[in-house]
Amino acid sequence: MLLKLLLGLALTTPFWGLGHPLWEVDDARYAEVPREMVETGDWLTPRLDYFDYVEKPPLIYWLPAVSYKLFGVNEAAARLPNALLALLGLLGVWWLGAWLFSPAVGAWAAILLSVCMEYFLLGRLLTPDMFLSVFLFWTTALILRVLRKPEDSGWAAPAAWVSMALAFLSKGLVSLLLPGSWIIALALFFPAARKNLRLLLRGGGPLLFLLIVGSWFWAMERRHPGFFNFFVVEQHFQRYLTPRYARTGPWYYFLGVDAGGSLPWTPLWLCASILPLLRWSKEDDRRKQLALWVFGVFAFFSISRSKLPTYILPIFAYQALLSAELLVRCEDDSAVDRSWRLAAGAMAFLLACALPFGLHLAPQKLPQLPSMLFPLAGAAVGLLAASLAGLGLRKPAAAALLACAAWGVVLAAADPMAPWLSARDISAELSSRLRPGDSVFAYDRYMHGVPFYTRRPVDKVVNWLGELHYAKRDPRFADRFGDDDTIRKIGKKERVFVVLPKKVLQHFRTLRPTDDPPRLTTVGDWVLAEL
Repeated sequence: MLLKLLLGLALTTPFWGLGHPLWEVDDARYAEVPREMVETGDWLTPRLDYFDYVEKPPLIYWLPAVSYKLFGVNEAAARLPNALLALLGLLGVWWLGAWLFSPAVGAWAAILLSVCMEYFLLGRLLTPDMFLSVFLFWTTALILRVLRKPEDSGWAAPAAWVSMALAFLSKGLVSLLLPGSWIIALALFFPAARKNLRLLLRGGGPLLFLLIVGSWFWAMERRHPGFFNFFVVEQHFQRYLTPRYARTGPWYYFLGVDAGGSLPWTPLWLCASILPLLRWSKEDDRRKQLALWVFGVFAFFSISRSKLPTYILPIFAYQALLSAELLVRCEDDSAVDRSWRLAAGAMAFLLACALPFGLHLAPQKLPQLPSMLFPLAGAAVGLLAASLAGLGLRKPAAAALLACAAWGVVLAAADPMAPWLSARDISAELSSRLRPGDSVFAYDRYMHGVPFYTRRPVDKVVNWLGELHYAKRDPRFADRFGDDDTIRKIGKKERVFVVLPKKVLQHFRTLRPTDDPPRLTTVGDWVLAEL
């Protein structure tokens, strides 16, 4: 009964707090692009601040745009497709765990995944990674269905290819590379699986993939000649092989991401992932196949010259499955229980002791959040620490409930944090003062949520390029970028509002005549200057 109640609670978590303010940067960006898609009526060419923005595939835009058409333009509508996909991921691990191991494993896998930190947070923050991860999970789960239950290949094989196509429309070539590499590893290490590999071609699956992906590529190349080279060479190979996008990190970068992102299950997560490889000759093939996906994806992104914490989200579902299987197995096998309980308990104790001190180690460049938020942060950290301690005592149900409470505290803090993390409040101030003919500039930093909340473009971006670097190369948009001289040349007959970070305000003041100081309004870490 307790397991069913926990599972029911787990399946609701993607829908908690969907209406909180859009956070900079990705959350606001991927809410704004589909808004402009609906406004312009052009569902092929994505736009950001009314610049063409074609560096990502379209699914992350199409689904929120449909949601806007149905429910209106707001934060909850923007995030609803993301939440539904997070739910689809939970249902997927439940389904795979149930038939691959047992119903209890499937249920526990969904519970563990629902409250692990990275999955929980990305379930309500818009990024392409949740889209990619869920469709990759279903792709690989269906591949396993074909290999282990060949009698189902007639429907599972084409479904796997369709899921892979949707993963491609979520984030591109990685949707082919990761499953393809994993299939090769399965063929190398598991001879019994080789005879069923040909069944993956049943049902016209490859043709379905080519039809779905090829139609989009053809339409984009026709409208934007050279798109294929830009998308494949620049956005994939250069991003992966070079430090061009300034997202480098050491080889061990994702060790910390996995340890932090899997809270509060970190000890169990790591033990369950490593044990199949350490005991390879004695392990069940099912656990080894799941572990190969985890370490293959982890290695792929660790080698990359471009790293972000969200990239390894595709491993979390399989880590949840491995962890759930280990939990259930320990109930019936005292020898297995002894083999991991000491290590996991020690790790949980150390993390529970260290976690409350994590706030003091935060980088100085983080926003100066209001003091009222620190008790909330402390409460969340304390609950996570308690859930870790509960795991060390082998109380996963208690740990899951404590983690739910911790994330509830985090969501409660989302609205008070808006002035520091979102453009909502400064956009409200801006909208209240804008008149026809006024201009809006962004200085030193472009806040992606400003056009979302004001329903109008930022007219000029000054001293910042970011992901808009390609737009400046386009002659159509070159005059929408500027430098310090752009601010100096603003005349007294113009009325211009400039949104800028508080940290550059002192320099910004030097750009204007002393007899004509700007009218300044501070909102969180941002300043609205009226010139």
